[in-house]
Amino acid sequence: MAAIARVRASLRVFGDVLEPEEVSALLGHPPTRSHRKGDKCGPNRASVEPTGAWILDSRISEKSEVEDHVESILALLTSDCDEWASLTERFSASILCGIFLDQYNEGFELSPRLCKALANRGLVIAFDVYSGDPDA
Repeated sequence: MAAIARVRASLRVFGDVLEPEEVSALLGHPPTRSHRKGDKCGPNRASVEPTGAWILDSRISEKSEVEDHVESILALLTSDCDEWASLTERFSASILCGIFLDQYNEGFELSPRLCKALANRGLVIAFDVYSGDPDA
């Protein structure tokens, strides 16, 4: 099994009553991008955001392993399980990993240590996998 060609990862927090400043204060770090429900968006700012969002992107190389991306995000944020419980009780929170394959049979794994860290924070981890195989 070959290593993944490229990886992108983000922590995403969504909710109708989400206030980005509150989430930043709770987690101890500002987002890469955020908005409130009802904020103007889109071409000519003609649409409105359907829900609030607070998103923190991994800033390490896309050539790094999935686990490294997730750990780099978590390292920036509080490890206080009570703070995370407060967040995940009120909002939808997850780590999204974009996995970009160059060839057939690239893969990755997550350590028990990382799985425990995600579980302690009440975080779901999701994967979007993009095939590099032209016959797929």
